[in-house]
Amino acid sequence: MGASITEWENAAAYFTFADNPLALVLFSIGVASIIIGVIASIKHHEDKAFDKYKDK
Repeated sequence: MGASITEWENAAAYFTFADNPLALVLFSIGVASIIIGVIASIKHHEDKAFDKYKDK
């Protein structure tokens, strides 16, 4: 697995916490909770909208 990078003089890190497993786990948990929250909010909205038209 050869790399085409031959010098590291001006290299920069985009993810400064990539070598910290705890930060990666916390970031992943945060992203997962946001996604779950959005899905739950959408489900709640759709259930209310469906009930509104079901009673008519």
